[in-house]
Amino acid sequence: MNVTSVEHIQKKSPVKKECEDAFVLNPQAGIYGVLDGATPLVCFEDEAGHNGAYLAAQIFKAKLDQLSGGEGLAQAVEEANIHLREEMEKYAVQVDLGEERWSTCVAAVEVMNDHIQYVQLGDSMILIEDEEGKVTVLTSDSVKGISERAKQKRAEGRKAGEEIPPESYYDIRMNKLRYNRRLANVEGGYTVANGMPEVMDCLDQGTISRRGVRSLLLISDGLFHPKLSLEETYHRIREVGLEAYVQELTEHLNKHALHIDDRTAVWIKLKEVPPL
Repeated sequence: MNVTSVEHIQKKSPVKKECEDAFVLNPQAGIYGVLDGATPLVCFEDEAGHNGAYLAAQIFKAKLDQLSGGEGLAQAVEEANIHLREEMEKYAVQVDLGEERWSTCVAAVEVMNDHIQYVQLGDSMILIEDEEGKVTVLTSDSVKGISERAKQKRAEGRKAGEEIPPESYYDIRMNKLRYNRRLANVEGGYTVANGMPEVMDCLDQGTISRRGVRSLLLISDGLFHPKLSLEETYHRIREVGLEAYVQELTEHLNKHALHIDDRTAVWIKLKEVPPL
């Protein structure tokens, strides 16, 4: 048995109708994941009242839940991404418009006997702790700084003669968000699973040795602390536990009138691998 214990937590944002995050606990296959659906900019709902963020996360969850192990996480992402596009087309979503697409961030691992495979898109993150207690952020947050990069891209476009509204237009939040969504899976943008074929070119994927890894932490960006680095966040979770950390974070965000997002995490503690 590679895994000694798995803890998870999920808390819905107080401002959302339903949780747009999802998590995967598939111990038979050694597969675990956190998925963070991107809150839609349009008011689509399916027959059950679910929006595109919820549906995107659930499509990926269903795919990872049904794996038996060994199929390859990248292939699972590709198949889920194709299914996501098919579902959007079924509901006549304009998939050529970034702000219309259903999308989700992805962070998933497959824990095997001697190695760990991972895949990641967006700002759902994977951290690892080694047997000395050192914490390493395994993945990159491609959403971080997107508004600044978008502003730079617009400036470059205007300089090249493109017809782009003045920056005052993008001071309106919805206009800025629509523009940002069009930067999904393009150079200088950010990565996200949204049915585009380019998702597979943007996928952060890799394999690391199991040896020396004590635990893995998968989190949606709702667990990011405005005052702590991700490494410091992991240390705090290790000190007080997932439940207490989320409570602390929520109280801090409330106190400072900051946005409280859906908060989802999976914490996997591993059996020590004997030295060679």
